[in-house]
Amino acid sequence: MCENEWRAEHCPDYGYSYCTCSIEVEVCEGEWDCEMIEAVMYETLATLDTNGDNVINPEDVIEEEHYTLLLDGCDSNNDGTIDTCELHACIVDIENAWRAEYCPDYASAVCPCPVPPIENCDGAWNCDDIIFHTEEVMSVLDSN
Repeated sequence: MCENEWRAEHCPDYGYSYCTCSIEVEVCEGEWDCEMIEAVMYETLATLDTNGDNVINPEDVIEEEHYTLLLDGCDSNNDGTIDTCELHACIVDIENAWRAEYCPDYASAVCPCPVPPIENCDGAWNCDDIIFHTEEVMSVLDSN
């Protein structure tokens, strides 16, 4: 995730890039696709965001132990709040852990966050840029 590391350093408020892989992959029975991951994210947010501010934080009515587990697994920028994209990325990580256990020969899920960042950051790559550079690097490095 080189682009997200760059964003964290140069534009910490911009948000992470979540892009769909441009390479066709096989599917594994029982896997969640990006639509299902998005639905689970919105359902989880609707359940845990009890004050309606579109984040999970201490202001929500949630057991402290449950909140701490969510922070440990999902609060990627360590600000004490789990926003929509952090929750989405966390669910993608859970799906990929499931795939690694039950379908190790299949590709990981790569799903963009359904809520794009509002801010602008000069120099940040969008998904088209990332796909272009990935395909360019793969054409040079892939010897098959």
